[in-house]
Amino acid sequence: MEFPNFGKHCAYTDCKQLDFLPVHCGLCQKIFCSDHSRPDNHQCIPTTVVEDTGIKFETTWYKCTHETCDTKNPCEMLCPKCDKHYCLAHRHHGCLDELPGCERKKILREAAKKSKNQFAIVKEEADKKIEASLKQAELQPEKRKMAQQIRLMKLKSKALGDNKIPTNDRVYFSVHPPIKNDKSISAVPLFTSKNWTVGRTIDLFAVRLKIENRNDKSSAPKLRLFKLYDGYHISETMDCVFGRMITDGLIFNGDSLILHYVDVSVSPVQLDSESLEKYKLSTV
Repeated sequence: MEFPNFGKHCAYTDCKQLDFLPVHCGLCQKIFCSDHSRPDNHQCIPTTVVEDTGIKFETTWYKCTHETCDTKNPCEMLCPKCDKHYCLAHRHHGCLDELPGCERKKILREAAKKSKNQFAIVKEEADKKIEASLKQAELQPEKRKMAQQIRLMKLKSKALGDNKIPTNDRVYFSVHPPIKNDKSISAVPLFTSKNWTVGRTIDLFAVRLKIENRNDKSSAPKLRLFKLYDGYHISETMDCVFGRMITDGLIFNGDSLILHYVDVSVSPVQLDSESLEKYKLSTV
């Protein structure tokens, strides 16, 4: 028995398989099979307005020249002979058939390499636009929660943490390592457990970021977590549990955090404006 209306075909060009439990990508608004559902697995580039949020991501798309194909790509892949754009599925469209096999393969290899480089450039530019849009949205109370949800979808595909933490218990953050040599370092996507305390999470983050953690030494500077949004300390005590803080609205799953050394005798509630600005500059 056939079920013609059950399931969806994966939108990834080199897949297209029918999946009975397809996954909708909230960034590019397309449908994918489970193997290609993560943004990194389908070379995701957001292109639309996220519905009802006013957060816009604008990217140019190129439609395949093949008459029976509706596939669009975020970077232009021109045929080296006819100079027209074709998707990966139709890159062998007959233009080079009259060339010797070795020459044809060489041209196709060079074209594929060029397309890969072009995609990397387009993705980098798109990521910058996305980050700029999210930062603007986070400054607006009515849009901040949605911006965090979008950021969360991006984090999940790359985040590192303790793999023993069950997937359903994971909470994700974009974490900025401590300033080094008066310069901040780009944030790293990390996850912890909603059931873990701040202290245990700091220990995990320090390991993942490969930074010195001397929180067990009484006289040494201590690692503490601050919010990038406003520079405030997420908790003055190390036994606060992340799940409770998220429920209480103190932080969001997907928030940007700063892991910073502080003088234990001062224990600042908020980062000084100069340090906070340095961390924020690393997101530009």
